[in-house]
Amino acid sequence: MSPDGVETTARQAADGLREFARRFATDWSDRPLEPQQLVDFSAHAVPHAVGVGLTLVRGNREPTPLAASNELAGIVDAIETECGEGPCLDAIEYDDITVANDLAKEEERWPKFVERALQETPVRSMFGARIFLTGEDRGALNFYASDVNAFDQLDIGIGAMLSAVASIALQHAVEQKRRVNLEIALESSRVIGMAMGILMANKLCTADHAFDSLRRVSQETNRKLRDVALEVTETGTLPVNRRGNGSA
Repeated sequence: MSPDGVETTARQAADGLREFARRFATDWSDRPLEPQQLVDFSAHAVPHAVGVGLTLVRGNREPTPLAASNELAGIVDAIETECGEGPCLDAIEYDDITVANDLAKEEERWPKFVERALQETPVRSMFGARIFLTGEDRGALNFYASDVNAFDQLDIGIGAMLSAVASIALQHAVEQKRRVNLEIALESSRVIGMAMGILMANKLCTADHAFDSLRRVSQETNRKLRDVALEVTETGTLPVNRRGNGSA
């Protein structure tokens, strides 16, 4: 690529990263960034990538392919996960960027993965960029190309920047979901507490007995405990169970 071409590509990449930052600060500020959005953006941001995948490892669990920009990326991610080896898993394990410029020459490092990847896909070069999350969770963005030596330093540099941004964005998404779940749990507890109070007053029973009554009706009617409690707050009595009687 000519110097002018490199400069143009770098400028386009910088513009793309700025757009990602803008969307993260505005469009995604009130709702979690979805993994699919992340890989789709990354596929456009890295000039020579023909596909991008996202792999996540939670604690001691097996790696899980979380999202892919296209079918090819999904297939390679799945092969790597099934084989338990490959550049992207190494990036996760060793906290770095792992590059394979020519898969045909990497049989010693990842024999099972290389054999299947060469047989089942057109991918010939790839690299993984580690994503850092809190606790024991971690992951990698996985970039694929069909040509040998497809990725230059600009591609890898952009991938590294994307992995850093992805770490922040995904952690933000995790915190948002955790906050929403906490709010839902608190609201459910409030409704259940109100329903228990109503039953205790109406039936002159203890808190334990009131909660057991709610739980029993929940099981017998195959409804969520919160929904049963909400009906109690609205009607002042327990719903009718499958046997046709209110439980108390």
